[in-house]
Amino acid sequence: MYVRDKSKRLLIIGIIGCILYVIGDFLFAATGKGQTTESIGFMVRVAYLEMGTWRMVASILCGFVGTLLYYMGFHRMYGLLKIHVTEENDRKWVKLFRVAYVTGTVAWTYVHAMFMNVALIFKFVYQSCGEMQVAADIANRVFYANAAPMLIAYILCDVGLTIAMIVMVWKNIIPLNSTPARIFATLCNPMVLPGVIGNLLAILPWPVNQLDHGTESFGHALVLILGLILLREMHKAGELKNAEGLE
Repeated sequence: MYVRDKSKRLLIIGIIGCILYVIGDFLFAATGKGQTTESIGFMVRVAYLEMGTWRMVASILCGFVGTLLYYMGFHRMYGLLKIHVTEENDRKWVKLFRVAYVTGTVAWTYVHAMFMNVALIFKFVYQSCGEMQVAADIANRVFYANAAPMLIAYILCDVGLTIAMIVMVWKNIIPLNSTPARIFATLCNPMVLPGVIGNLLAILPWPVNQLDHGTESFGHALVLILGLILLREMHKAGELKNAEGLE
């Protein structure tokens, strides 16, 4: 009972961390009705000039605290998967899950802060020189200098976690009772959710279209919700009786 309760608590803490990511995404990217969505180059949006600096600072804090909580939840789910998965051929998916969440823990605070800093550089340079194109060029160059680790983190974390979760859902490693449940669970990851639901939201009118901004982060939260389902089924099957190592 203690292991189950502690595991549930840690998974929920991880979900809260992902919700902080979602809040950080909104603070960084959400725009008001009628506010321009024009971009200059790959990364710079004109709307950054109208956003308060406090939004960027708060977003960085959400990313920092969220990452601490993210690790707690995903590390516990990894521990549950290690106990639950007994087939040697399936252990590679658990290892991929671990690579993904460890990468996320290491990288997301840096990546999130980098996005915020690019926006702040654009804003502050423009305030200093009054040349929007010059400010955008400088900010984009900073982004490009940081693009390699961001891309690596995206591949290892988002892509890796998505692959691992889809495979584990359809191999019934994540125990779900029906095919419709597995189809729905296929959305519960950081790539398919924004790719399907996020893009659908983006074409809707304001303010509903703003919900698109948090779908990638919310996909991570849904992974941990699947972790709660895994925990429930493991408890029913008695798999937690010899799980002292999780304590």
